[in-house]
Amino acid sequence: MINRRQFFQASGGLVLAASVPAGCGRWDSGEAIPGTLTAYLDIRPDGTVNLYSPISEMGQGAHAAHAAIIADELDVPIERISVETAEPADPFRWNNSMYSGGSLAIVYWREPLQKAAAQGRAMLMAAAATKLGVAIVELDTSAGQVVHEATAQRLDYASLAFEAGKLPVPDDPPYRDPKKYRYIGSNSERIDSPATVRGQGVFASDIRREGMVYACARLSPVFHADVEFINEKPALDVPGVTDVVSIPGGAAVVASTSWAAIKGADALQIDYRRTPHDSLDSGAISRRMRSGLERDGEAMVAHDEGDVAAAIARAESVFEAVYEAPYLAHAAMENWSCVVEMDEDDILHLWAPSQAQDYFRMAAAKAADIPVRRVRVHTPRIGGAFGRWLDSDAVGGAVLTAIAVNKPVQYFWRREDQIAQGRYRSAQVARLRAAIDSTGRPTALDIRMSGQPLRAQMAEGKLDNWNALYGLRDVRYRFDSYRVDWVRVNQPVPVTTWRSIGASQNAFFLECFIDELAKELEIDPYRFRRELLAHDQRALKVIEAAAELANWSEPLPEGRARGMAYFESYDSLCAQVAEVSLENGRLVIHRVACALDCGVVVLPDTVKAQCEGGIIMGMSTALGEQIVIKNGGAANTNLDAYRIMRMAEAPLQIDTVIIDSAEPAGAGGEPPLPPAAPALANALFALTGEPVRKLPIR
Repeated sequence: MINRRQFFQASGGLVLAASVPAGCGRWDSGEAIPGTLTAYLDIRPDGTVNLYSPISEMGQGAHAAHAAIIADELDVPIERISVETAEPADPFRWNNSMYSGGSLAIVYWREPLQKAAAQGRAMLMAAAATKLGVAIVELDTSAGQVVHEATAQRLDYASLAFEAGKLPVPDDPPYRDPKKYRYIGSNSERIDSPATVRGQGVFASDIRREGMVYACARLSPVFHADVEFINEKPALDVPGVTDVVSIPGGAAVVASTSWAAIKGADALQIDYRRTPHDSLDSGAISRRMRSGLERDGEAMVAHDEGDVAAAIARAESVFEAVYEAPYLAHAAMENWSCVVEMDEDDILHLWAPSQAQDYFRMAAAKAADIPVRRVRVHTPRIGGAFGRWLDSDAVGGAVLTAIAVNKPVQYFWRREDQIAQGRYRSAQVARLRAAIDSTGRPTALDIRMSGQPLRAQMAEGKLDNWNALYGLRDVRYRFDSYRVDWVRVNQPVPVTTWRSIGASQNAFFLECFIDELAKELEIDPYRFRRELLAHDQRALKVIEAAAELANWSEPLPEGRARGMAYFESYDSLCAQVAEVSLENGRLVIHRVACALDCGVVVLPDTVKAQCEGGIIMGMSTALGEQIVIKNGGAANTNLDAYRIMRMAEAPLQIDTVIIDSAEPAGAGGEPPLPPAAPALANALFALTGEPVRKLPIR
């Protein structure tokens, strides 16, 4: 067995790596090879550069940004770079795991990738210095070549790759002058755009293996229900169906074509055992959460500054409101589909839309009852994920099916199961109270949250910082006293991470309350935010930029109104202003102005695209998205009933300004979503005088 570094050295290529532990191959087989390095980059004999990215490409532009980083620091034309998602190994792990979430693509991975490219450039220059017999200080690079100006000699990277690959990797390589960068900070075209436009992107459902069969899942409509009885005969009677395989929560119908598998799954008869929550519905869940707001003895304190109780006791008045946000599906365009194959060396291969390759490996190994080192996870492009495929719950059924039929299997869920199986953004309620003194000044803010934790297995008595409390434990708004606590209300509904996690509902709670409080105090909502943020120049700059972009101070035509919202998440600050009207009872979103401070930006146009997508997704949740629970499961399991925003409902215009900031890189993909729903709700509040306290607005 040779590893990738040895292969490319033998073939005249170069493997470039950052300072990473020796002994890893391209994938983490668990069999260390002494003296080798796991690489991020291959320089191939034809001069092309292949980047193994630690981040899955889900449409967010991570691979394009990573290519720009490599192109600028390695000094190679970006069109020579190709990118694929790496397989799990130590250099691709953050916090001991390889996964794509929390907007890590730039926030964490920019520096390691930039260093890897700088190391490679230094190694190439060192090899050129030896070949030309000159000092390395006499050399420079240009567009994939090492240049010796004094003699006008140019050496292609490919011609140096073999010798460079033998050199030690420098721990402290020199970096290029950022003034020479061509791609970072520019609006260069994403390298994956041509393939996307032409429909050439390869997704899990596009994978084909010799002898492959298809398997359609049929799963329980009630959360966590176990199978009691399966009548296979109606499915086996469908032409093309060959097998029915029992899997957790249901069965997989195997056939020679996907259509036959679907028809067989429809015909299959399954009875499920009763569960304690067979009669659960959305109304009962809402009542449980709202009752939690009154359970003072169970509240876990997340932040307690000043003396909120005293401020409320001596207040001239107390303003209070209760808000509620529902369960949400991820509703990505790509349903779960994966291919599983056991090769002749007893290595289990999984082609899957994974955001968490290590978790997928472990789930596959457990289902197959084999060591993790015998599992390889390949990650094609993903058609949207939004946090859903950080969970590996769909892997076991795929692996069990492939083992049962002893063939490569393309295993898939239909849209109905994709939505019915969750896992959803958790529902939450919040009660906000503000103490107002005799001068009309708010002196305290008290927030009580109640709802289901992000993870069902989270220990009792532990605060749910990422879901229930995210973005509220510490806010930039300044009050004399500020308190946040949370009451846990367990539910059987499966939940997980969802784009921007708890910020998606917490921005709605806080920002709608800010507007209602501003009206109570008879203060312009923008001016009120300025007062609460007067101490914080960075936040002020963001809301000022949004207000200026939206022409906040200018009057609107009759029948229109504006609403503002501001929120911070993932180390980025975002403010938005929505401008709306009601025309014959139909909501028209005329314009959204967005200002984002996400620190250092790699590809501005990609960040703007993320803002536009976040705004659309956030406003879609405000207008129609919710999982309706009935009889212990989801009642609305396709896009006719789980209502995504239609094109005719989308904002007519979205304008975005990316604030030039010297702050460390923050996220670009998740922060634009949280302010969208409250900006829209606040615009409707300004237009109608009726506050929006429960989502969806419909």
